[in-house]
Amino acid sequence: MEQKKSTQKRQQLLNAALDVFSVYGFSGASLDEIAQIAEMHKSNIFYYYENKEALYVEVLTTVLQKWLAPLQSLESELEPEEALTNYLMQKIEVSRTQPKASRLFALEIIQGAPHILEILKGPLKKLFKRKAKVIIMWQEQGKISKDIDPELLILNIWSVTQNYADFSTQMEMVTGKTLRNRSMQQRIIQHTIHMFLYGVLPRTEK
Repeated sequence: MEQKKSTQKRQQLLNAALDVFSVYGFSGASLDEIAQIAEMHKSNIFYYYENKEALYVEVLTTVLQKWLAPLQSLESELEPEEALTNYLMQKIEVSRTQPKASRLFALEIIQGAPHILEILKGPLKKLFKRKAKVIIMWQEQGKISKDIDPELLILNIWSVTQNYADFSTQMEMVTGKTLRNRSMQQRIIQHTIHMFLYGVLPRTEK
């Protein structure tokens, strides 16, 4: 029972930290505000984490794991149309359900990723290169246009799908809607899938 309660408190703290860090970043975030949102005394934070940076890194690492999970779906055994469609839908869903996580990651990257640089240069880079090879394999099989750059394709997918979370205010100002609107969500899914598949699938000569 005590273990379960402790786990719940820790998750409550991580959720509160995400709320604050995603708005103010590491430097601007206050442990006092995090503690207030988490409904715990500030001193209790140090029961779980040594300092603010340790808490921030934990939140970022959790965010990164969730953010990268959809990339695992790009497997060479699948047809590119199916794999890319699934990947795009998963990425859009992450932007819809976890916009704060996406914004926090964007803030960290804009600042040069000082707290997760080793993760980016290590595990992320290895996964990125491995999935780029899947796309290269599809190209060799004639299933994807050879004019597509595999690494840039992945980066472009990240940019487009995360835009709906990171710049949701901009989208709302110019369209009047965000991913929270069901009709806009379907519109975004259909457009994004069509845009990427039309660009990457080989074109037949007429």
